Amino acid sequence: MKKQDVFQGSEAVAETARDKASYSGFLAGLFETDVRWDLFASIGIPQTSPPALDFLGRFKAALLPLDPERVDSEGELPEPVLKTLAELGAFGIKIPRRFGGLELTQYEYQKVATLCGSFDASLTVLLSAAQSIGIPEPLRLFGTEEQKAKYLPRLAQGEISGFALTERNVGCDISKVETYAVRVTENGKTVAYRLTGEKFFITNSAKQDGKFLCSLLIVIARIVDRPEELQDPRAQKRFGAFIVETRWPGCSVTRLRFEGVRGIYNGVPTFNNVYVPIENRLGNEEDGLRIALATLTVGRLTLPAACSGGLKQCLSVMRWWGRTRVQWNKPIGEHSLIGEKLCRAAAYTLALDAVMAFCGAWANKKGDLRLESAAAKIIGSEWYWEVVNDLFQVRGGRGYMTVEAQRKSGEPAIPVMRMLRDARINLVWEGTSEILRIWMAREALSPYIEQGIAVLQGSSSQRIAAPLYYARMALRSYLPFSQPLRTSAMFGKDYARWVRFIESSSRSLTRSTLVATVRHRQSLHNKQLLLQDLVNDSLWLFPMAATLWYASQPEMRTKPGIHELVTYFCQDMADRLEPPCFPARRPRKHKKDTIVYHLSKTIMSGEYAWLEEGIVPLLGK
Repeated sequence: MKKQDVFQGSEAVAETARDKASYSGFLAGLFETDVRWDLFASIGIPQTSPPALDFLGRFKAALLPLDPERVDSEGELPEPVLKTLAELGAFGIKIPRRFGGLELTQYEYQKVATLCGSFDASLTVLLSAAQSIGIPEPLRLFGTEEQKAKYLPRLAQGEISGFALTERNVGCDISKVETYAVRVTENGKTVAYRLTGEKFFITNSAKQDGKFLCSLLIVIARIVDRPEELQDPRAQKRFGAFIVETRWPGCSVTRLRFEGVRGIYNGVPTFNNVYVPIENRLGNEEDGLRIALATLTVGRLTLPAACSGGLKQCLSVMRWWGRTRVQWNKPIGEHSLIGEKLCRAAAYTLALDAVMAFCGAWANKKGDLRLESAAAKIIGSEWYWEVVNDLFQVRGGRGYMTVEAQRKSGEPAIPVMRMLRDARINLVWEGTSEILRIWMAREALSPYIEQGIAVLQGSSSQRIAAPLYYARMALRSYLPFSQPLRTSAMFGKDYARWVRFIESSSRSLTRSTLVATVRHRQSLHNKQLLLQDLVNDSLWLFPMAATLWYASQPEMRTKPGIHELVTYFCQDMADRLEPPCFPARRPRKHKKDTIVYHLSKTIMSGEYAWLEEGIVPLLGK
């Protein structure tokens, strides 16, 4: 059996575009009983530099004139605010200083996203798309010095860019891109391309129908010698990435409108025989899909950072309302069904802070974050959606009121419905939760899949080595870790229990992965519910490990109540991995009332107010 019999059609094209480098991050090791604690030992929580702190202060001040409710009702971001932000350098946050940018680190940029995400989703999306997946990021990764010198100074000064990948019939299956670029040759040498096609759901593209917001777009297109090749199944598929100036002849755009994030400038750019000089091609002709995937890896980190700002905002409002609203002679936060929501908001906020600190530290070191960025996007978007829904429930009927009606009634204006509408899309864009789980499964299980392919089509030595790999995984999944004392000491004796739990869970995950691989073999990639279960185990273990590392750092150890909150979060994750549904374990579950009662009272008292730092608070606290 040949390799194309395992991966066919679009899957085969996607396999070609995959980054073939072995995964050296934390998540991949969990599937091979390799809990890479050394990755945590080698980093600390990144420090925010004085220039970054200064920018954050000025950025926050620039946000205050913005009225998110007006943005929501009118569907527009005010030009004076955008002009002020451009003057501050907000469109060149990560661009190197030599090109006029601020050159902040990834972690510092995430701080900006958290601040902005706590205030207005539309502005967050505009800034994020402009520099996380817009031209600065792919240009940094794949651009020539000439391309950087030509475009980065313009972007640093405030020109807006975007990334044009998706089409009407192309979402996550990016190998089916139909926009095409016909080679223009002179004397047998390619000198330019003629770009034709229509993109869809492109953020920052349309100011209004017929008018672009962005001046520059990265466009992913299939490269051909003639348009007829698109209909030829035998024709080679090559995808390129092109820097397109939207003022060029043949570029047009219409704007799309949405039920949430209503100030987002998302549209349908169309290209009709647009002349693109070869100097505007990023990388080689075969690099388009690889550039798209690499850009999204780090670009995805902006979304969970923004979700962190939303979580902090929800926690701030919930703890205020939990102690202010009194029913049955006590604050509603002291009722365990409400108190549990408070505890969940605080625990998720802590854990997402930990995940983002870890990802920021590793991004600063240019470490392997391919799986971790996807995991952060999944848990950040899902946790925020869960908590903002809890906020709606805690606010009761007031959560359903318009902001205007709340003001007229003399109530504090809390825009819960807008927050709900804005939060829901996070589970869809930049990769849906479902497709990212399947992608993570394919990547995390790649050693198992490669050994399976070796059995099917490898050389004699490879066919012998494959069963040995499976045998080694089976043996490792039953053996204890070699240095448990040293690992436990890394985080302190208070957290030793959870270190052991993560290690034992990794052994269990490895056994489950091994059984699934051997049982289903080449059909494993079709068992999506099974793959989702395997990935979910890693999605609970990764934030547990990050939280233990985060809480054990010198600057965090003295935070009030941190040990109790870490314990609450880790127990919650452990219960998802091992649900306490058996009769012998029910007493422990029933003790949760007492735990929640005391922890929620502590949260309402303000002891965990440090979790809410770095936002624009709705209540002006």
